[in-house]
Amino acid sequence: MRMHNRRDDSGCCSRIFLKSIMVVFNIFYWLSGIAFLLIGLGSYFMRHHYVSLMESHLLPITTYLFIATGGIITFMGFIGCIGTLRELRSCLIFYAFVLMAVFMLETCVGVLAYIYESAIHQELTRNLNTTINQKYFLDDDVTKAVDLMQTTFDCCGATSSSDWVFSKWMVNISPNDSSLVPASCCTSGNSTCSVTLGSAYVHTQGCVEPLEKFLRFHLILIGGVGLGLSILQLFGIIFSCCLALKIKEEVNL
Repeated sequence: MRMHNRRDDSGCCSRIFLKSIMVVFNIFYWLSGIAFLLIGLGSYFMRHHYVSLMESHLLPITTYLFIATGGIITFMGFIGCIGTLRELRSCLIFYAFVLMAVFMLETCVGVLAYIYESAIHQELTRNLNTTINQKYFLDDDVTKAVDLMQTTFDCCGATSSSDWVFSKWMVNISPNDSSLVPASCCTSGNSTCSVTLGSAYVHTQGCVEPLEKFLRFHLILIGGVGLGLSILQLFGIIFSCCLALKIKEEVNL
């Protein structure tokens, strides 16, 4: 029969206090896991169209790690609650080790996001024009991504509509087609823009700048959330270890 020293079970290091703190922590921890999942999935569905335009694989890797982290956090929130409420010392120790792993994973995600955010301008400037010129019309994924990009951001080409003059799309279109730019470069409601490069018919802004702003926003969001919430893990590690130690002490009484 397990005996508790109730006389000493008071104050900020008491079993009851630590259990209460752990329950509150796990509620916030579980909610943070849901937030990770929602942000990660939202980022994936909003950005995955543009992956084919990027040379680096850091964009999808960062998003997948973020989603995986959210799934682990959501699951471990339940494990933490079970270990706390039932006072399962082995479960709490396992929970603390997983929190440590999640802390390192979140830190990696945040750092990767910020590293890629700082390099996104160079990659787009260096590769977007080449990708458009060499792969549009010949690669279905790139074609869909470019058309979506140009219609979403009201832009045309990498730096301007004149980028299409030297593209393989221009070489491969029908001789009877007098188009100078793809139809996705047209201003809203205009069906004849592709044969005229006037600013009233064709989007004149290049796509590098608006796409860069769009991707940077998502990367900064992922980096900030990842690094910010990683601090939360440290409190969970401390409290779960303290509770596990307290349970061990009371069992040995």
